[in-house]
Amino acid sequence: LWLRSQRGSAQIVVPTAAEFFFQVCPIAVASAVSIGADNMALGLASVAFSEILGSTTCIFTSITVVLMGLPFNKWLILPTIAVAMGCAISTAGEIHASVPGILLVFLSNAFRAIKASLQQKLMTEETKERFDPCSLLMWVSVPSALLMFTSSIVFDGTAPIRQMAVLDPATLRGLLVAIGVSCANAAALNLAQLFVTKSLGAVGAQLVGQAKAVLTVLGGVALFGEQVTPTEVVGFAEVLFGVYAFSAMDDRARAAREAKKRQA
Repeated sequence: LWLRSQRGSAQIVVPTAAEFFFQVCPIAVASAVSIGADNMALGLASVAFSEILGSTTCIFTSITVVLMGLPFNKWLILPTIAVAMGCAISTAGEIHASVPGILLVFLSNAFRAIKASLQQKLMTEETKERFDPCSLLMWVSVPSALLMFTSSIVFDGTAPIRQMAVLDPATLRGLLVAIGVSCANAAALNLAQLFVTKSLGAVGAQLVGQAKAVLTVLGGVALFGEQVTPTEVVGFAEVLFGVYAFSAMDDRARAAREAKKRQA
């Protein structure tokens, strides 16, 4: 963003106090809560069960988008449900759950939906000229970093720093490289997610994200010779059909809205 501002292709937008504390900071809080709840749920429920419940995030997002007054075609809930069901069907593994684990997964889903909906609102509504994906990511990273640092101090204290201090130079260097690569990967993924959210909306971005399971399984088949069960094939087919149906219906709805604007 700084390089773009130096070339004159973009300016670094400074949000107002109201925008920062009531729109940007809630995105950081929602992201932190969703990640924390998801990690805690893995200790109380199996990965397979968490994945099954996690596939309902797109449904949570649809409800959140409507509650926030953002544009959403009610018929798009049908392919959204189809994708959620397809993800649930294609999940393999031991099913183990507990009530606290279920509540934590749903809490994670709810805050992930809030985060995506707020991002869509900032980039597509009244503030769309001020916040593009790059600037929004930059400003969200400020409260996110402060929140993560505070959480680390509260829950872990100085233990991670003490452990790093006793590592030999080679191990420490490798650890720092791994952390740096992880940070760069996270930044790239978050930026890409913001661009997708701006183009497809919060629900569309969630559905596209759900389709990654198909690519993951196909990669496992191609690289490691893993076996795919007929149930997984049915689930993946339903996911792909749901994503395609959502995209087609959303394109028609957008075209109708544009035609209505031109007529007005």
